[in-house]
Amino acid sequence: MIYTDIRNIDLRFETEASVFSPNSIDLGTLAMLSVIDLLPGDKVLDMGCGYGVVGILAGKIIGEENVTMCDISEKAIEYAKKMQFLTE
Repeated sequence: MIYTDIRNIDLRFETEASVFSPNSIDLGTLAMLSVIDLLPGDKVLDMGCGYGVVGILAGKIIGEENVTMCDISEKAIEYAKKMQFLTE
């Protein structure tokens, strides 16, 4: 389980070894999230969503109806869906 605070939003993510960056949120993702602006009305496509860091954070900021998440890994999608409900 990864517990984190990004942009003053508490998040937790369950993951496993077969999913990208299973022990911590990777530095590239954190760097990107530190500089992007998410504004009302924006739409986000999180391709290669992994366990959902970008998509779930974006959903909390701009509304989950404005976010589409996808990944080639069925396991990653399973974790992203699980975490979406746990962080609401």
